[in-house]
Amino acid sequence: MAKQMMKYKLNANGTIPSFLYLGNDGVGGQWPNTANAGTSPQDMWLVGISDGSTLPADQAEAINSKADLVTYLNSYTSTWKQPDPSQPGNLDAQIPFDQQAAADWAWARLDALNS
Repeated sequence: MAKQMMKYKLNANGTIPSFLYLGNDGVGGQWPNTANAGTSPQDMWLVGISDGSTLPADQAEAINSKADLVTYLNSYTSTWKQPDPSQPGNLDAQIPFDQQAAADWAWARLDALNS
């Protein structure tokens, strides 16, 4: 089965789920978002790439396209800031979070893993 982009929660004991791809060329643990019905440590959704196994419905949801990832990121990151790449070393220089660039970066990694 091909790897896929997903949002996921940690295991109930706080460990990383076995269905997460853990390679350095992956995307594990990106862009946390509150999971309204969760309790710690399962109170946050994280974005990552699956290892290709079946996703447990109570702990992960597939993100089926780059456009879906952008839509998901837009739903909660509109106030986020990121370092301004034109001013390296200046920790005070920030620009709005670029959801499209984040999705492009993550999806390029997914595509490379599935090629």
